[in-house]
Amino acid sequence: MRKELSRLDYFTLKVLIGLFEFKNCSVVAEKLNTTQPKVSRALSCLREVIQNELFVRQQYGLQPNLMAEKIYPLAKSIVATLEEIDLVAMTLPDARRVVNVAVQEHMSAFFLEAISEVCIHLKQEVSVNIQPWCDNVSQLIAQGKLDYAITANSTYHEMIENLELGEVSYRFVVAKKGHPIFRKPLSYSSLIENRLVFINYCQVGSKPNWFESIVKLRGEELKLTLKTSCHNMALDHIVKSDDVCCTASIFAYQYFKSRDDTDFIDATDFCHLELAKAKKELAPTEHQKYYYYLQYHHSNENEFTQLLSEILKRKLDLMQDEYEQAKSLVAS
Repeated sequence: MRKELSRLDYFTLKVLIGLFEFKNCSVVAEKLNTTQPKVSRALSCLREVIQNELFVRQQYGLQPNLMAEKIYPLAKSIVATLEEIDLVAMTLPDARRVVNVAVQEHMSAFFLEAISEVCIHLKQEVSVNIQPWCDNVSQLIAQGKLDYAITANSTYHEMIENLELGEVSYRFVVAKKGHPIFRKPLSYSSLIENRLVFINYCQVGSKPNWFESIVKLRGEELKLTLKTSCHNMALDHIVKSDDVCCTASIFAYQYFKSRDDTDFIDATDFCHLELAKAKKELAPTEHQKYYYYLQYHHSNENEFTQLLSEILKRKLDLMQDEYEQAKSLVAS
């Protein structure tokens, strides 16, 4: 074996792994809590020992070549073994892994329960740091600043895995008990005559609510009084006013299903029908579907992530099944 290989210490191999996964020296430096010059020196060492460039600088960062692709899994295995040795030698009972997640407020309890189930099953203990979901979660995951996020209709990123969890299936109209909107079948005219409250599902910019999209397609105006990302704020507001809230998803249902001061209408079919009318379609066509995705960096592909995705899917299916059963009981 060549003596030069002794220069490939733990830090140097971590740099190789980091550059392969994140393709950016500054991100690797931040992840390893070091400086960019040290990362650059480690890369130079790698190139000298392996006698290969390993990475080619391109417009969007460092691109690994064929040699880097061959060495990467070997380096990852060596580092994992060293970390296992360190874990055995320096076991600290109170040390916990920190899991950084970004999720919208109405899904935070759902996500936390799933992580807790994973920890029980794997006999692990973690500290969960829940951060507000934002529009640049993909970038934060790619930079290693977030471990997981749940996003509706996520966009493609070469370093991020998007695992489908389930469909955003329902639309609801919610108002205080006894509101006039509940005295007759829901219609476009009966809804638009009210002052409206929408749930905002993005932090930067304002994406249209499902009913807002219908109104805009018809070229009409609506009376919007509040748009918030907080379901409890929206519900507390409507019970103190005559405003009506338009919201979506089974997660929203969890907020108002047990309240005794609100009532609701399942507006899912109404939404699809009115969208068809607004688009001047003769009949509702296959409506656009929205899905929830678990997002994570591809380097985070492990037993914890796999089990987490399975539990999230199961819990989402269970919530939707319970709602369908509740609907059936009301109908009968």
